[in-house]
Amino acid sequence: MIPATIPYVGAVALAKAVGVSTAGLSIIELSNAITQKIKENPEILNTPQARGIAFAMGINLPGVFAPDAEEIDKTKKEIQEGLKPGETSPPIDQGPIKTGETILPKIETTETLPAAERVGPIKEQFPSEADKVNIPIITYSKEFPKDAKDLLERSVGSEKGNKAIEKIFDDSIFDDVLEPSELNRIRQLEDSYVGGLADTGDAAIPTIFENSMLDQYEDYMEDYKDALANAARETLGNEFKAYRLMEKEDALKMLIDGEFPNIKRLQENEEGEDVYQDVIVDMMGGKTPLSREAFSFSLNPNDALAFRFMTAGGRADKKDEDFVLIEMKASPTDIVMRGHESEKDLVLRVDGEIAGSNYVTPKLFNVYDIQFGEKNKVELSENELFKNFVEQSKQRTKKADGGIVDLLRL
Repeated sequence: MIPATIPYVGAVALAKAVGVSTAGLSIIELSNAITQKIKENPEILNTPQARGIAFAMGINLPGVFAPDAEEIDKTKKEIQEGLKPGETSPPIDQGPIKTGETILPKIETTETLPAAERVGPIKEQFPSEADKVNIPIITYSKEFPKDAKDLLERSVGSEKGNKAIEKIFDDSIFDDVLEPSELNRIRQLEDSYVGGLADTGDAAIPTIFENSMLDQYEDYMEDYKDALANAARETLGNEFKAYRLMEKEDALKMLIDGEFPNIKRLQENEEGEDVYQDVIVDMMGGKTPLSREAFSFSLNPNDALAFRFMTAGGRADKKDEDFVLIEMKASPTDIVMRGHESEKDLVLRVDGEIAGSNYVTPKLFNVYDIQFGEKNKVELSENELFKNFVEQSKQRTKKADGGIVDLLRL
């Protein structure tokens, strides 16, 4: 069986390479499906892409092939080099680059960081556009369930949320946890994720905190996440609601089918224009888009809805019906990193363990369509596709539970 300890994105890449559907499968289910596919069709591993991905992930399939340590190390380094954030001088010319197939730029390892003692609180690099608009006034459609009309009450509330953000973004929570140089590195990564006026940041950054195979990953990043979880637990409790405005197509594919959107980065295309393109990882002759499994969430639904007014990412050219509001039941350990303080967002893990699962997803998520009217009034209604998914999931779960009961009676 494929080891379950490999990153979910690695399992997805291997699944695609050998022709296994990833829809709705957890990492364990995906592992079993890949193993079965290989047993039935061992010849599918003869492609450079399949072998390259398996090598890079350190997967040893007894009786099929066993990559040597040198080959694994070599390929891992190739992938890791492509995942370094930041922008430096132009990369070595490797021929024309196609739109959407750009290899990640490397970060200069000789960059000088300021001493931690001279670093003040995390600065707001640009004023939040969300703060420049009136607070959305939430209303509900006539068909909206009465028992679900407490969206604001279910949220942590402004006072509690503000105290939580203040605590989580206070660097003193790392005083006995991180060394000054470690905190400097963390802050650098946080700034890269947030971005600036010209872009919405680098969505690939959370991967560094989550994937221990990468050169950029450090053991102290687990201490960083533990400190964030402790601060959140102290201020928010063991469970809290979080909200994200997301493009409808991406959101439904992720939550219903377990198909995650590709990470995009602001890059220069063939015409010299800065456009958002897929981040591509080169795996020994095969190019694979990097899936996104961590997203910024707000503690208040109004803050999340206000992102509708931001122009970054082409939102101004889209319609209300192109978006949905996601409500997630989160826990402190879901926090991957801090987002933008002025926008009061936290980066939460949403991976194959909780998205695309008939059993888990309906328990953790709600999805609402949005429609803005006059004076920032926004009407929420249940998204029908997700509502149907929840109902069908309940039926499947009930049927499965009934089957287990029948077996126990035998």
